[in-house]
Amino acid sequence: MDIRTILVPVTGVESGLAVLAAAFAVARYLGARVEGLHTRRNARDALAYIGEGMTGAMIEELIATSEDEAAALGRRARDDFAAASDKAGFGPAPAKRAAALRVETGREDDLIAQHGRVADLIVVARAAKDADAPMRATLEAALLESGRPVFVAPPDQLEHRLASVAIGWNGSAEAARAVAHALPFLAKAERVAVISVEEGVRPGPSADDLVAYLALHDVAATTDALRADYRSTGEALLAESKEMGAGLLVIGAYTHSRLRRMIFGSATEHMLGGAEIPVVMMH
Repeated sequence: MDIRTILVPVTGVESGLAVLAAAFAVARYLGARVEGLHTRRNARDALAYIGEGMTGAMIEELIATSEDEAAALGRRARDDFAAASDKAGFGPAPAKRAAALRVETGREDDLIAQHGRVADLIVVARAAKDADAPMRATLEAALLESGRPVFVAPPDQLEHRLASVAIGWNGSAEAARAVAHALPFLAKAERVAVISVEEGVRPGPSADDLVAYLALHDVAATTDALRADYRSTGEALLAESKEMGAGLLVIGAYTHSRLRRMIFGSATEHMLGGAEIPVVMMH
């Protein structure tokens, strides 16, 4: 399946600029259009959190302030999206490189999950569990509720070439979905390596089986089997990806049970918290 449409949240704050730039970089690389989504919170939703003792005038003033802040964020979001679009050489539809910004009222995580279901790829910022709560909520919603692949961008501008790709393969259904949806990246890659960490492999197709499958899609890949050696699976994958000079990592997301993740940790969480290169994930 080709990647024709990329969805990206547009926050209107400085921390969202890197992920916006990443979305346009990926769109240029794959020949896709960019759909930005800026969400406005309904100021009256905050009334549920207002304590007792506030007068009607105080409440109205609070709502007015919230609406002013939302309007300012909206203006910055439009400016940021326009600047990123111009810099990447994108214009309005029906241009070959098209970009459009949608502004809606609601929760960003809910709306990203909903609109993501009719996009080919969602680009979101990396966010650990203890990171900014709304950013983390958006990331989790994209991963778990959209049914689409997610491109998790590091906080810095993309400095790595996407033409060298590592696949973290453990034989799981989630990893298989990630690989299938990442085929547009793999088809353009100059080098693809299938990495299997012995301690994380599950019953299923081997790395050699995946290499044979990729060959049917005209993707030449090599295998790289390794032991974790007292590292977590996530640490081992990232270290090996860095060693081979990969600019992109493809993995399945949350491939183990919740109980196992609680006891042994999760390769997915390790990526979400510390991957220095972009990661394409699929649950």
